[in-house]
Amino acid sequence: MKILVVMKNWLGDLLFQMPALDLIKARYPAASIVCMAPERCREILEAHPAVSGFFSFDEKSTHRSWFKRIAFIFELRKAGPWDAGYLFHRSRSRAVLLWLAGVRERTGYGKGRKIFLTKAVKEPAKSLHQLDHFMALMKGAGYQIPPEPSYRFYFKPEDETQAFAALKEKGVEKGARYVCFHLGANWEPKRWPVLYFSVLAEKIHEKWGIPVVVTGSRQDRPLFEEFINGVGPSSKKGSAPVIVDLVGKTSLRVSSVIYKNAACLVTGDSGPMHIASGVGARVVALFGPTDPNLTGPRGTGEHIVLQFVPPGYSVPFYGKDLPEDGWLSKIAPDQVFDAVERLY
Repeated sequence: MKILVVMKNWLGDLLFQMPALDLIKARYPAASIVCMAPERCREILEAHPAVSGFFSFDEKSTHRSWFKRIAFIFELRKAGPWDAGYLFHRSRSRAVLLWLAGVRERTGYGKGRKIFLTKAVKEPAKSLHQLDHFMALMKGAGYQIPPEPSYRFYFKPEDETQAFAALKEKGVEKGARYVCFHLGANWEPKRWPVLYFSVLAEKIHEKWGIPVVVTGSRQDRPLFEEFINGVGPSSKKGSAPVIVDLVGKTSLRVSSVIYKNAACLVTGDSGPMHIASGVGARVVALFGPTDPNLTGPRGTGEHIVLQFVPPGYSVPFYGKDLPEDGWLSKIAPDQVFDAVERLY
């Protein structure tokens, strides 16, 4: 049996769909489950034990032209025949693609796509956490849903080896205690002020004297430079915190191992927040304009969510009229340190 699963495009969404992949594999243990998503999702999906194949598809870049899309349809047809397909994406064009690829049974939410599906599920009447939104789709497709679904993030043995090697190179031995920071987020209002991270690093150094490991993408380098320039000597210890710079230096899967072995990760609403939660790490998650009831951590790890919503605003916020002081500036370093101490 061959099953094609059309995934959504972004990291958080991807992890919210992991429990659905587990349900499909549990029902069809001998099936070949192939996922379709943008190339940036390959690293995550290829580590999932339920996934046996991957098709890279991105209609905003690689497959923007109709010629490329038609060629991709023929590629899918050649890889078939497909017994079943699941549409986790809201895109009508992807529903058409499943139909044109000759997928025999096609399941997804029916709004705007019903004509191209053989099993059209009615969307929930109220807003749900995105994980529960996908679980509702699976329930509508006849699956039994676990009472408290959570997502998992998977890595491979070589990722663990690389993670410990990267830490050791920076002087952090296997088994040593450390705290992780992730400074970035895909939208500036979701970022905790960088200099607050600097203050928090000093407080952690004063209390425990352990290193702070900073992760991020290459695009986060300016944030890291601002952070490191703001870190000063501890007034009690007379020395500066040990900062381990891994910004732009590790893959997502390698970073997941680093989070898993940390005392905790401090981050805004970001992909690494979900990665850490998915590997069972402890997370202090700082929320501003997004709603943790809809997109908060739902992995296997313990977490504490801190949120500030300015007077006169509500979440989730999609406008452009942002508060003058920023969304997260009212969450003080002392509050975050208290949360770290509770998880430590």
